[in-house]
Amino acid sequence: MSATSRVLRSFAFAAVSSGLFLSACGGEAASAASAEDAGDFVVRPALLETDTYTELAQQLSEDRWLEDVADTLNASLKLPADIGIRFAECGQSNAFYLPGEREIQMCLELFDGEREVFAAYFETEQEIEDAVAGSFHWTIFHEVGHALVDVLEIPVTGREEDTADSLAAWWLIDGEGGEASTISAALSFYTDPSQAGEIDDSQYAGYHSFGQQRYYTLACLVYGSNPDGYAYLLEEEWLTEERAQYCPADFERLSASWYALLAPHLKE
Repeated sequence: MSATSRVLRSFAFAAVSSGLFLSACGGEAASAASAEDAGDFVVRPALLETDTYTELAQQLSEDRWLEDVADTLNASLKLPADIGIRFAECGQSNAFYLPGEREIQMCLELFDGEREVFAAYFETEQEIEDAVAGSFHWTIFHEVGHALVDVLEIPVTGREEDTADSLAAWWLIDGEGGEASTISAALSFYTDPSQAGEIDDSQYAGYHSFGQQRYYTLACLVYGSNPDGYAYLLEEEWLTEERAQYCPADFERLSASWYALLAPHLKE
């Protein structure tokens, strides 16, 4: 098993812990309303256009990484319909939720794209692989956020991309070891101000928050979940003092909101 696969496997186990925690803590709230359980997250075969990623896709399938994530979600959530999840060769470093097909596609190119990003921050290959795996894992739960908004008809009052970010952060931070994934994702969005360049109208009009905003928001949520345990995020200036003072309340509010939104859909 490759170093990347070993790390991915460890993150999958962290997700299992997270899912069980959600199910247990959400039991009382879920009893107030019941939702139909007629669907599951279903892992589908990889979509490959060339032979470039055949070996990686096969290795990830053998390690049951997507299967473990699907099992976690299925143990925690009641769905009215199936949601597919698969690896795909997309031609770009990205990930998608396709509402017409009710399917999450995780692009295999993400590994190369994220590895290039994290090579600028870490010196050892293992540190880079750990960060790549963590960010990739967070991205899956971001796409799960889009899927749940669609299938469960979760109300959204702002950008849906921000909602998906918040679901991924909350689910992982609430579980065992998921904070590392969220911190890796935050770092992947960071842009050195000296290299940021000009911002044009297309970026202001974009569907996502700016990368720098996503970086600070994710760092804030991790810090807010445990200010003592993550004091280094403030000490090492991942956050400003001004922003940090609001982070505990932000995380508490986020957690309460997602429990309320998912309560009818959590398995007891």
